[in-house]
Parts: sequence; C-alpha cells; structure tokens
Amino acid sequence: MTKVFGFIKSSLQFLKIISVFLMLMLLLYWIKDLAALNWGWIDFFAPVLSFFIGAGALISDSSFDLWGASFEHKYFFALIILIVLYYIIHFAYIGTETLEEACNEGHKVIKRMEEKKFNDSLKQAHIDEQTAIKKYRIYVGTNVKKKFSHLDCNVNLEEQNNVMNKFLMEKLMTTPSVYEGGFIYSFSDFNSIDNVLEVFFKLLNSNASLDYTICVQICAGNPEAEKAQLKSLIDLKFENKISMMSDTAFRYKFNKSHRYGTSQLGMFQKGNDTVEAHEFIVI
Repeated sequence: MTKVFGFIKSSLQFLKIISVFLMLMLLLYWIKDLAALNWGWIDFFAPVLSFFIGAGALISDSSFDLWGASFEHKYFFALIILIVLYYIIHFAYIGTETLEEACNEGHKVIKRMEEKKFNDSLKQAHIDEQTAIKKYRIYVGTNVKKKFSHLDCNVNLEEQNNVMNKFLMEKLMTTPSVYEGGFIYSFSDFNSIDNVLEVFFKLLNSNASLDYTICVQICAGNPEAEKAQLKSLIDLKFENKISMMSDTAFRYKFNKSHRYGTSQLGMFQKGNDTVEAHEFIVI
C-alpha cells in the first residue's frame, strides 16, 4: 500500500508540473499569436495547447481589441481551465495523502488488534500448558525438636513418624513412599492443592515434638530434572515451612482459587546453577 500511494502521489506531482508547464507554454503561444512571432519550436506543443484553446473557445469565442491587437477570450479561458486542472490535481494529491494517513491509521489499528489477538492466544496457550500440569509430590522429612533431643525426653522418631503418617493418610487418603530419609506423598490434582496444604499447615501447627521439612514439587514431565530439583530443595532444609521451587510457585498462580500466598525464601547457588526457593504462607 505504501508503494501504491507513493506511485499515485508521484504521478500527481508530475501532473502538477506538467500543468504549470502548459500554462507557461500557453502564455508564450498567446504572446506569439498576439505579436505574430515566428516561434517554430513552440508548434511542437500546438496539438496539446490547441485542445485547451478549443475548450476555451467553447466557453467564449469572442475577442476585444487593445493597443491594436486582438485579445481572444479563448486563450484566457484556456488558461483558467489549466489553473482549475492544476487545483484539481493539487486537491487530489491532498486527498491521496489524507487517504494514505487514514489507511496507515487503519493498518495500525488492525495491527494492534492482531497483536492483541496473538498475545491473547499465546497467553491462553500458556495457561493451557500450565493448567495441564496436575501431578505433584510433597516430601515430608522429620527431625526431633532440639528441646526434645536430650535422652531424658525419650522421643522415638520412628514412632512419631508413624503417628504423623497415620494422620496424613487419614486426611489425604493416600499412602506415602520412603524417599531421602523422609516420605513422599503423590497427588494428581494440583488445582485442589489448597485442601492438601491445609492438612500440612495443621501438621506444622501441631504440638508434636518434631520439626518438619515439607517440600512441594510439580511433575511437569521431566522426571530427572524434577528429581534433582526436589533433592536440592530437601538439602536446603527449610524446617517448619512448606517450601517449593519457582516453577511450582509459578504453577500455583494459574489455580482459580488461592487460599494461600507465596513468598520468596531466597536465591541459592547449586553447583553452577542458581535456584529460587519459595514457600506457601497463610494469608
């Protein structure tokens, strides 16, 4: 469209130059006729000039005498026709510019609409991609609280773990597996994780003689990476918190309801990589 409008404007500018040139030639042709001059070179333009002079004659073919010369009206009206033609071309040029600006604005509007539509489709695709991630695991590791760790308290860690797992299995209706010195609970609906978190927050707020390391990890289809990520999170030993990595915190944002908030625990160096840990918090 830019090339088309450029061609039209260039053509109109050229026609404006031609019309001005023809006005000058008409004046010279008129002078030649009045003075009976022998300008043979101007006869080259005579066919074109004769057309406009003939058009002027249709308006008025009379004349008047002045200083011994006959001034024919047809030349005057031919000049008027050329001037009118010049302004028609000029206004056509202005109209073309206006139309070009309107088309450019329309193009910008359409482009913005297309970009919005494209961005919305990307956003929806991203939402669909995230909401498709439903499986997740929760690791629970335990240690006897320091104030109960001396021999006089006689806290049996295995017995306390059994009590904890009994409570969790009754509430969550799932059985754990042993993992990294603790226990792994597997779930299949991340959208309802708030109900599961409620149980684990009750565990943290209990009067048990244990400190808990609770880590949440989504299962997005890359078992090796997720296993390494969960291991890194366990090694950070965030006791009495429900911790997670940034990908799990990001996935939580796409749940329709959020009974809990998330807070960053910090950035940590793991080998050559930097990991970002978060925690679930009560709001």
